[in-house]
Amino acid sequence: MARLLYSEANPPRTLLTLFAIVILLGAALLSLPIATHHGIGFLDALFTATSAVCVTGLMTVDPGTVFTPFGQLVILALIQVGGLGIMTFSTFFMVLLRRSLTLPESAVIFDTLDPNRRLRIGELLKQTMTFTFSVEAVGALVLFVRWAPEHGAADAAWLAVFHSVAAFCNAGISLFPDNLMRYSGDVVVNAVVMALIVTGGLGFLTLAELRLNYRARRSGKRPPVSANCQLTLAVTGALIVTGTALIFVFERNHGLAGMAAPHQAMAALFQSVTARTAGFNTVDLNGFTNASLYVILLLMFVGAAPGSTGGGVKVTTFGAMIALIWSRLRARERVEIFHRAIAHRTMSQALFVFFLAAQILVLFALALFVSESAGSGPAAREAFLPLLFETVSAFGTVGLSLGATANLTEPGKILVIALMYIGRLGALTMIMAAARRAPHGAYRYAEEEITIG
Repeated sequence: MARLLYSEANPPRTLLTLFAIVILLGAALLSLPIATHHGIGFLDALFTATSAVCVTGLMTVDPGTVFTPFGQLVILALIQVGGLGIMTFSTFFMVLLRRSLTLPESAVIFDTLDPNRRLRIGELLKQTMTFTFSVEAVGALVLFVRWAPEHGAADAAWLAVFHSVAAFCNAGISLFPDNLMRYSGDVVVNAVVMALIVTGGLGFLTLAELRLNYRARRSGKRPPVSANCQLTLAVTGALIVTGTALIFVFERNHGLAGMAAPHQAMAALFQSVTARTAGFNTVDLNGFTNASLYVILLLMFVGAAPGSTGGGVKVTTFGAMIALIWSRLRARERVEIFHRAIAHRTMSQALFVFFLAAQILVLFALALFVSESAGSGPAAREAFLPLLFETVSAFGTVGLSLGATANLTEPGKILVIALMYIGRLGALTMIMAAARRAPHGAYRYAEEEITIG
């Protein structure tokens, strides 16, 4: 049965199918009377399931008060499955059962986690699962110790596990009605959640390479670090630092006013980290200036690293675009980073993903403006930024909102569901899934110059 789910002609289509199946299954479970205290409509259940599987965090209902422990457990399971990837789970259990994998099955896993084919699939999956559950367990343990005196052992254990998994998977779903705003000044909670977010957002391939490199250096070797790993770390660090500095400067007398300077710095750092696909918040974004919200929009658009639990166009795509501009300014024919040249095929993919993502956002934002902003005038103008923010947040699978989620109409909810689904699987995967098996025609047209600029 499981083998029937795989598409030998187009492995990315398998991801689309399995994600859709799990979303529908999750929506069905969340629609059961046992899952909620007072019942919710199927569209809200579908929205919640999509947000959990796509590790987004946008919610039309409060998960901490609307859902029963069973419903919350379903959401947690959907977050974990979505964060690691359905193909990772299914293939992992096939490996445990010593089932042989077909080439298309192996291609899906490697395309998701290790496109350069550096590790054998059994080893890759074992390391991925072991590392993920180990990190989540450590995060849950620290949060449990912090929350046990406040909430009691049983409630603290559940809250710690839920928030640790949600943070590592970059889901941003919280069981607290104010998300994590009550802990904006808590160093332990902030540090643990940020560490989990960054770790999950770096990507399994980057973490595996760092671990292998560290072991080699301990044995006296000095293996080279790949350009992909260096670019991921450099862009991630630059975005965190730049975002923190800008938010701190823009909000110290506004959204962060009244806090001590260390508290302001921690809040600014947290929002910079979480804006790149996690979706937790320790301060009310509605009190932020337009400048800070613009910075957060850019961070949400870029997102996390490839093969990670986060979304967005990915830090490597953004880094490749910056490298392209810098190389052209230096009159270099090839795009260069870290004393290496990026392959032409890779740059074509980066340009394609970047501009396709921009077009998707333009179309969905326009659709939301039509469905959610009736008429014109000041009221419609006030809805512009929250709806644009909602669009980018859904596509980047972030989960931050300016309050538009709870007020979405049914067409608006359907649009955001579709956008979360597209954003989680990636624009490139969507196009590959719909692509023909082979190009038609074995010929090339003559080249001709066109005027640019």
